[in-house]
Amino acid sequence: MKFRSVAVQKVRPNNAPSSVQVFEEGAIKVLKDGGFRITMQTVQVIRVLGWTTTALSAYQIHEKIVAADGMIEVVSVDRILAKLQEVGLVYHIGVVGAYFPCRLANATQRSLLIVDEAAKDVVEVALPSQMIEAIQQLGTENGFDVSTIKIEVVGTMRR
Repeated sequence: MKFRSVAVQKVRPNNAPSSVQVFEEGAIKVLKDGGFRITMQTVQVIRVLGWTTTALSAYQIHEKIVAADGMIEVVSVDRILAKLQEVGLVYHIGVVGAYFPCRLANATQRSLLIVDEAAKDVVEVALPSQMIEAIQQLGTENGFDVSTIKIEVVGTMRR
């Protein structure tokens, strides 16, 4: 199977206030539309994720909230992260055991994450349609109905 070079949409973390606000407002809208209750703790977790440029563990998110005089338990952070992952607002990046905000529309079902394992830096890339089709074809040929494609590429970012 051959792939020709195609332009892909990449999202490098951007923690400019406008970008953070867009992520926060979008996340709250998704949760409201899904019938979820919006608590101050949920907003605090969303804010930390909006500002991050690296993947964060539940403990790191908890520490950032507490350092900003917020009150939350780690178990609540875990519960909120599970909810955010369920609705497609965050990725759980297995290679680093941490979470990262999804800034590409509908990407959690079709995503490519390039991860610097040491620094936990993440670049989110939309998968080209050719690649999605090829993966779905491989799944079909092997008796699978593909529902989610998640690729984590691990390496070291050139600085």
